Amino acid sequence: MTKTLPLLGLICLLTFTSKGQFLDRLKNKVQRKVEDAVDKKVDNTIDNAGKKKDKSPSGTTPSSSGSGSDNPGSGDVNVSATSQNAGPNFDIRSYSKFDFVPGAKVIVHEDFAQEAIGDFPAQWNTRTGAEVVTLSNRPGKWLALNKDGIFFPEYITSNLPENFTLQVDLMANDNIANISNITIGLLHTKDVEEKFDMRTADYAPSGQGFKVGFTPVSSGHGSLYYSSNLIGQQHQGAIDEFNVPGKNAVTVSIWRQKQRVRVYLDSTKALDLPRALDAAAALNSLVFLAYAPDFDRKGGAFYVSNIRLAIGAPDTRNKLITEGKFITHGILFDVNSDKVQAASYGSLQDIANVLKENTSVRVKIIGHTDADGEAQPNLDLSKRRAEAVKAALAQSFGIDAARMETDGKGETQPLDNNNTPAGKANNRRVEFVKL
Repeated sequence: MTKTLPLLGLICLLTFTSKGQFLDRLKNKVQRKVEDAVDKKVDNTIDNAGKKKDKSPSGTTPSSSGSGSDNPGSGDVNVSATSQNAGPNFDIRSYSKFDFVPGAKVIVHEDFAQEAIGDFPAQWNTRTGAEVVTLSNRPGKWLALNKDGIFFPEYITSNLPENFTLQVDLMANDNIANISNITIGLLHTKDVEEKFDMRTADYAPSGQGFKVGFTPVSSGHGSLYYSSNLIGQQHQGAIDEFNVPGKNAVTVSIWRQKQRVRVYLDSTKALDLPRALDAAAALNSLVFLAYAPDFDRKGGAFYVSNIRLAIGAPDTRNKLITEGKFITHGILFDVNSDKVQAASYGSLQDIANVLKENTSVRVKIIGHTDADGEAQPNLDLSKRRAEAVKAALAQSFGIDAARMETDGKGETQPLDNNNTPAGKANNRRVEFVKL
């Protein structure tokens, strides 16, 4: 009996040890499952982004555009593990075919920074509903279009010139159904009623105008549609640049030059239409159409932000060589950073071509910021941004660094007022001065 007791104790010890190891393995397995679920949840955070956030006492949340920031809302982001927006995290050479150059003067810069979370923007109009939200995995504020309807800013009241550019950051969550689409319209309308008529006019404007529309889910790809009063309704077919759930974020860039209209999706030129519009067509309205039966009931939503409308065709060669100075708003940086964004490629290439054609020309590159934040950090930031532009021109475009000097003026030489988003956008700029 005395011999069996130690033996029984050993057996019990081994049993408990084995059981403990089993429990540990089970615990680890459960933990891995939980972590996988959490990762999946993180990947799909955009699906829950339309939910209202608790308001701060002022009814707003902190803006992502800090001192001297450029292109607010375009900082380092991660939409999901499989859906990344080609932008600040990408090497600038990824935009090597991106020849888009923004207009010379910014007249609209809409990032909804002044709007209260949960409200409809004060200077917009609709007959359905939308709300300003923040997203858990994207900086800045966004207008969530989670109802079928027409949405447009009311502050565009005059005719746009024959040369202008429009840039819009666009997203869709994973609950968008196959039939859901969003349309961006640049139209000539006589009154508010004509803007709302876009709801029933499908993709073919009855008057002067151009529309481009996206269905982000269509047989594993997205689809692109476009129309104008001259060419009627057209179907471009499948696109990979904007689709759910693979790539649910895209920057849409539209460039109108008289009759010609070009459309870019991130770095891809999706359309180049030489006769899309009448040369004298006077467009005076920017309209968004979200269409999907019951997509709000299913939790679907589109999101728009960082709307940037600029007028005038940049004249880099004449301005720099003849007048001795060229100013660009097309070289963009991460928020509060000197990191040049890849979407700046077209503007950098434009100036690089002029320098290559005029090999004796030397330039001083001068950075400027808006007045947000403190003066000294803005001054330091502007100097670092000028150095970053010099480095980009030297490393990516082969311009001899000895031909370039740099300086920064911070907020001390504004071109515009610092009281409006468009004014601040005009003050954030890079200047090239012929030496």
